[in-house]
Amino acid sequence: MKILTTLNYYHPHWTGLTVYAQNIAEGLVERGHEVTVLTSQHEPSLPRQETVGGVNVVRLPVAFRLSRAMLMPSFPLAMARLVGQHDVVHIHSPSTDALLAAGIARLRRTPVVVTHQGDVVMPAGAANRVIQGLMQLNLGGALRLASAVTTHAHDYARHSRFLAPVASTIAAIHPPTLIPVPQPRVAAEWRASLGAAEGPLVGFAGRFVEEKGFDLLLQAIPLVRTAVPDVRFVFAGETNVVYEHFFERWQHMFDAHDNAHDNALISVGLLRDRQRLADFYAMCDLFVLPSRSDCFAGVQVEALLCGTPLLTADIPGAREVVHVSGMGRLAPANDPVGLAEAIIGSLRDPLPRPTRAAVEALFDADVTIDRYEQVLRDAVRRVPPAPTAPVDQPLPPLAAADAATLAAVLRNEADTAYRRRVPRLMEYLQLSDDDVVLDCGCGMGYLSTVMGELRRPTIIGIDGNVQRLEWARRERVPAVLSVADILRLPFAGASFDKVLLSEVLEHLTDDDAGLRELWRVLKPGGVLALSVPHANYPFLWDPINKTRELLGVTPMRSAGPITGQWSNHERLYLPGEVAQVASRAGFEVTNLEEQTHHVAPFHHVLVYSIGKPLIEHGLLPPALRTAADRFSSRENSGNLWNPVNLANAGLRRIDRRNDHRPPGGEASYVSLLARLRKPGGAAQ
Repeated sequence: MKILTTLNYYHPHWTGLTVYAQNIAEGLVERGHEVTVLTSQHEPSLPRQETVGGVNVVRLPVAFRLSRAMLMPSFPLAMARLVGQHDVVHIHSPSTDALLAAGIARLRRTPVVVTHQGDVVMPAGAANRVIQGLMQLNLGGALRLASAVTTHAHDYARHSRFLAPVASTIAAIHPPTLIPVPQPRVAAEWRASLGAAEGPLVGFAGRFVEEKGFDLLLQAIPLVRTAVPDVRFVFAGETNVVYEHFFERWQHMFDAHDNAHDNALISVGLLRDRQRLADFYAMCDLFVLPSRSDCFAGVQVEALLCGTPLLTADIPGAREVVHVSGMGRLAPANDPVGLAEAIIGSLRDPLPRPTRAAVEALFDADVTIDRYEQVLRDAVRRVPPAPTAPVDQPLPPLAAADAATLAAVLRNEADTAYRRRVPRLMEYLQLSDDDVVLDCGCGMGYLSTVMGELRRPTIIGIDGNVQRLEWARRERVPAVLSVADILRLPFAGASFDKVLLSEVLEHLTDDDAGLRELWRVLKPGGVLALSVPHANYPFLWDPINKTRELLGVTPMRSAGPITGQWSNHERLYLPGEVAQVASRAGFEVTNLEEQTHHVAPFHHVLVYSIGKPLIEHGLLPPALRTAADRFSSRENSGNLWNPVNLANAGLRRIDRRNDHRPPGGEASYVSLLARLRKPGGAAQ
C-alpha cells in the first residue's frame, strides 16, 4: 500500500502523539509499505523534505501559530497533489487540517482512516475556548468522513463526548511503545549523582501543561514527605511549552521543592535520548501520572518496560494500562490529597517490579502494527469496520394490544423523542398486575398513567416538587403519590419489583448515591428502566446549547424562557457513562439503547419553551388544549384541521426517519435508555 499520513508535528518534535505516529509509519515501512508523512516545518531549520526511518517526510512552511494550531497555507495544494499518489490517507488527530485533509481525500475517492490520539483540551481563556470549539468542529467533520476510526482504548472512546458520534465503529488499538532496555548500573550511578541513593524515588514525566496534572503532584509532595520524609521526586520533561504558559503559574512551587535543602524535587529536563529515558524510568521506584485528561499515556508502558510500577489517575484512557496489566494502582483524579495518600500507600506497600517480557506480552508493538495494517487494508478494500457488540438482551416485544394502547395514550405527544422512548421503557419493564412499581421522579404522573393503562400494578409515585404532585392528583393518576428525596427513600430494602427512572438521574447532584438507593429498595432480580438525555445530542434539537458547547462556552442550565437539553441538569450522559454509574451501584446492564437522531429545528424549544408553558398556564383554547395536553390524548379525535394535530403530524413525519438507522449508527441522539437488573432472584 501507499499510505499518506498527515499530522501537525512529526520528528524531531517530541510528544506522545508524534512518537506513536513515527512508530506506526516506520513499522508499516518495515512491512514493505510506502509511507509519506505530510506535516509542518515547525522549526525553520528543518529540511522541507527528507527520509527518516524509511519514511518520506514532507514539511510545509507555517504562516503563523495560534496557541497549538499550526496554519499552513500551502497545505491544500500539497494535499491535493499527494493524495492522488496514495491508496489511503491516515490522519492523526487532533490536527488543524484534519477536516481539510479528509475532505480532499474523499473528493479524490481515497479512503480515510483517522487515529484519534486525544480530545482537544485547551487551557483556560476566552481565545482558547474559541479555538477548542473550532477544533472540535474540524475534527468532528473529519471523523464523519472517515472510512475507519481508531483510538488507543475502548475506555477512552466510551467516555469521550467528542468520539460519541462514531463510538460504535471505533477500533481500539494500543499504540506501539518502543524503548531500549535500561542499564541498571548506569541508572544506579545516575540516581546516586542526584543525591537520591537513599530512600524511595518517585518519577513523573511529560510536558508541563494543565492536562497532565503536574500541579496536583506539586501540591501532594509536602503531604507525602510528612509521612515518608526521605522520599524524593524526579521530573523529566519540558517546562517551556510555547503554546501554554501553565508552568509559569506553578514555577514558584516547583522551584521551592527543587531548591529545598534536601532536594525534594529534582529536574533532569527533557530527555530526547531514548536510552537515557529508559535509565530514568529504571532508577525510579514508582512512576506517577496525575493527568486530568489522557487518551492512553505511553509513558506508563515505557515505565513498565523498564521495570517501574505505576500510580495513575483514575480517568478514562489513562487507567487503561493499569487495568490491562495490573502492574500499578489508581489514584483519585484531580485530588492532591487523594493523590498523596495513594503515593504513600504505594511506597509503604510497593508493588513488585514488572518484568519486560510480561509487559511486552501485553503491549506488543508488532501486534499493534499488524492491526493498523489490517485497518488500512480494509479501508482500501472498502471493508466496513466491525461495530462494537451492543448491550442488548432479547426481550419479548409489546403485545399488539399494548402497542395500540400506547399509540392512543401518546396521540397528543409533541416531543417525538419522548413518544419514541416510552414504549421502549414499557418493554424494558415487562409489567404485570402483581408488580409493585416505583415511579421515581414521577412529576405530574403521566408515566404512572401510562403504566396504569397497560396493567394494574401497584404504583408508588414520588417527586420532590409538591406542585407537580398536586397536578398529578388532579389528573387522578393511578398511583400512591408522596413527596420524597431519591437519595433518602422512605422505603424498606427490597420493596419494589420494578423501578421507572425517566429523565431523573441527570438532575441529581450525586447520581451514584441515587442509583445505590434504588438498588437498595429494588428486590433481587428486579428491573430498573432508565432514560437520560444524551450528551451528544443533534444540533437541530437544541442549536443554542450545541453552539455554546462547540465554542467551549458553558451551556444554559436554567429553565428560563429558552429551555434546552441542559435545562436544570447536572450532567448529560454517554453510553459508557451510564454503564459505569450503573455498574458502580451494583446493577447489571442488560440493555443499552440510543434513540432519536432526526428532529425538527429547535424541536426542544418548540415543545418545552412554548407548548408546555401554554398548557400549564391554561392559555390555550379548549380545542387546542385537548389536542396538546398529554393527559387528554384519548379525547383527541385526531382531526388535522386542528393546528396542534397538524403540527404533530409534521413532527412525526420527520421522526419516521428514525425507524431506519444506518449500520454504523447515527452521528447524534436525543435519548439514552438502559435496562438495569439487580443480581439475584429470578431472571426477568
